[in-house]
Amino acid sequence: MAQKLNIDRIWWRNVQPGEFYNIERHHQIQGGGGSLYIEIPSSMVPVTLDFLDATGADVDELPVVTIQVGVVGQPGLSGPIEFQRKKGSRMRIARQNRQQPNSQRHPAWTAAFGFPTAPDDVRNKGEALPHFPDGGLRVYIAKTLEGDYYAGFTKGHRPADMRRNHPMWDLYPRGKVVGGVIDAD
Repeated sequence: MAQKLNIDRIWWRNVQPGEFYNIERHHQIQGGGGSLYIEIPSSMVPVTLDFLDATGADVDELPVVTIQVGVVGQPGLSGPIEFQRKKGSRMRIARQNRQQPNSQRHPAWTAAFGFPTAPDDVRNKGEALPHFPDGGLRVYIAKTLEGDYYAGFTKGHRPADMRRNHPMWDLYPRGKVVGGVIDAD
């Protein structure tokens, strides 16, 4: 039986090819550099804080916010997602590198559920690019009217038969959209 959720809002982030490489590569690769997390740019911080019910919080003083998040379509399976502050009034979803010890990549964002992966020995963004979906990769967290959270992702181009009124329409943006929050009503 399909899981029926009363979605209120959906927070989403367009994963860039460089971020994909950084969350897939070995965490101690020589010259790897880069982040092992999914960045939330300053332009998305206000909507992210609102989504997390932390409206009015000063991001530069924000404590770690950890939410327990289910997996869309998998009742009973969940994991934590940790939001941390960063310098420059930015935030991040911490510890998303797949190969890092003590990583907390959410189960919905793993290969077991079709999330794209790069080879374990990938050494740079160019080597990771053939494993990055044509049409992009987006992670999302849906919040229900009851206050529960569920994670998932979309990849590739928007399906040709998807209509404008489909709830997932905005998860396939055109152009250079970083992410945002979609109100389901």
